Amino acid sequence: MTVLFRTLHRNPIIIVLILLALVFGLMNSEFLAGRNVANILRQSSMLGFVALGMSFVILTRGIDLSVGATIALSSVLVAGLSSTLPPIIGIHAALAAGAVVGLANGLLITRFKFQPIIVTLSTMAVVRGLAMVYSDSRPIFGTLPDVYYFLAEGTLYGVPVPMLLFILVCLASGLLLNFTTLGRQIYQVGGNEEAARLAGVNVDRVKILTYVLSGVLSAFSGLILVARMRSGDAVTTGIGWELDAIAAAAIGGMSLMGGVGTVIGTFCGTLIIGMMGNAFNLLGVNPYWQRIVVGIVLAVAVATYSSQYLRAALMVRWRAMQATRTNKTSAAVPVASESDK
Repeated sequence: MTVLFRTLHRNPIIIVLILLALVFGLMNSEFLAGRNVANILRQSSMLGFVALGMSFVILTRGIDLSVGATIALSSVLVAGLSSTLPPIIGIHAALAAGAVVGLANGLLITRFKFQPIIVTLSTMAVVRGLAMVYSDSRPIFGTLPDVYYFLAEGTLYGVPVPMLLFILVCLASGLLLNFTTLGRQIYQVGGNEEAARLAGVNVDRVKILTYVLSGVLSAFSGLILVARMRSGDAVTTGIGWELDAIAAAAIGGMSLMGGVGTVIGTFCGTLIIGMMGNAFNLLGVNPYWQRIVVGIVLAVAVATYSSQYLRAALMVRWRAMQATRTNKTSAAVPVASESDK
């Protein structure tokens, strides 16, 4: 019980998630129905892989706007190659493409010192353009085997397979961040890059690895999306997923200033985004309003964590000033000499 309370105290987003589920359930009786809950989990998991990859990048004070384009490229590669070659080749090609995109982002940012937002904005355009060239801007309906569709549509013990995979990846990510040297280095780089470099951390290597992870996880999300849609599309696939992934990470407590955040937070943030979209559909809310609400929620989350960071910084500054004044006061007090005694 103590562990539960400690977890809730450290991750209040869990309480927010539960309260939102109850509110949406009261607003629409179908929301908490078994089939609808399974649908939320299935839909959320695909965004979850992208948000998790984005979290690694954000922890190092970076950003990756190319994730949506990477999903699109992954989807057309696996659908296109699987029409003439064994599906396993298309799967490996899609994952390799995601890794290459992440590697390119990381190298451009670390070697040439370009701003992450500029680099990933450029690769977003290039990667989606490559996907359109490959698919001729038309959907590709691959001849995938039935076992591949199990990746998106299957269930185990009543839980959708994509959500089980997402949970496994979250567990692996949590272990990586909390119990490995690389995980500690990721937090160190995001917290204070110069201090991490002076401590012997290979900052460039850490940043490159986070962008590669983001690319691979985005490509994996594309694989599941193809299994669900049964086609790959370079034009519409992944549009707007950058915003949703950043919003999920930020809502879960990932500070865009780097060095702060947890996998549990990203997991809950992803489910909140998925629940909001599903609830809006059930309530008949215009899809355009959904985008507006997501944008507002992202702004509120960023403002909240930024204000906390600002208050902490001001508190540290105030304590330093108080300590300086105390030292000056102590130095101004005359010390009695031996003759006075």
